[in-house]
Amino acid sequence: MAALTPAFLFSVLRHEWRRLSRFLVIGISSLGLVIGLYKLISLVLWKNGPPTVQYTFVVIIVTWLNYEANRWFTFEVRERSAGNAGRFATIAIIATGLNGTLFWLGHEVLRIPDTLVIILNTALIAFFTFTSHRFITFHERPWRFFER
Repeated sequence: MAALTPAFLFSVLRHEWRRLSRFLVIGISSLGLVIGLYKLISLVLWKNGPPTVQYTFVVIIVTWLNYEANRWFTFEVRERSAGNAGRFATIAIIATGLNGTLFWLGHEVLRIPDTLVIILNTALIAFFTFTSHRFITFHERPWRFFER
């Protein structure tokens, strides 16, 4: 495995730029969708609902849309397969758990405004999901980084 030098990281970024930029377009669109749906649910449809439950529900819906968009647009995988769908679901469940926990911690415990927590969560979860989907979900040999 190569050392994590600035030159190595720059070469990886240059090589992954197209995928990363597409992922960012989907991510920014998803952020807008999450904020919009969350506000619709929390302010109109279910005003007295628990914010963490409302947010987690929205994240689950947008996660499914993300799978379709990233499979087709970002990683250019045209066929659905049980393998990549299962790996995506596993990573999505982990990300959703992290997302809900961070939202609860930021909004309920630390009393940070919900929209700011959503934006911060999106940045953290985006890093986790891009690397996971790139090297596990949509990779030809998904677990090769764990082989010796």
